[in-house]
Amino acid sequence: MAIAIPKPAILTLVLGLAVAATPVRSQEQAQPSLSIDLNALQQVGPACRLVFVATNKTGAAIDELSLETVLFNSSGTVDRFALFDFQALPYGKTRVRQFDLPDISCGDIGRVLINGAASCKGQSLNGQSLKGPECVDLLELKSSSKTEIVG
Repeated sequence: MAIAIPKPAILTLVLGLAVAATPVRSQEQAQPSLSIDLNALQQVGPACRLVFVATNKTGAAIDELSLETVLFNSSGTVDRFALFDFQALPYGKTRVRQFDLPDISCGDIGRVLINGAASCKGQSLNGQSLKGPECVDLLELKSSSKTEIVG
């Protein structure tokens, strides 16, 4: 025995299913962030070049960003501290920054820790001046290289 469904009801059902199947934008994607990707480590003579890809999704331009960084060797011991000056990061833009570390083999770097922000200047989402902790809180770290990056 077949059940007869009126055509308007079928249309309503189809539209309802279409809306239910529409992907919902996750809150994670909508959250402001400052994406830092440790993209590559390249040996350049006696120096190791760290290549970062930074994408500013904070909602405002960052006029100046300098990150306190700690490098651990492959044994897990602190090898050195470094300040990486990412300079200005315009809102909605991606920038590539590279830093050469003298007298170290890239293979000896086991992990990179973003320890804090030495400098973070710009305007925050609430219209106030950015502060170091706010920039660190917005960090979204990842590594496209074999070396881990943590915050």
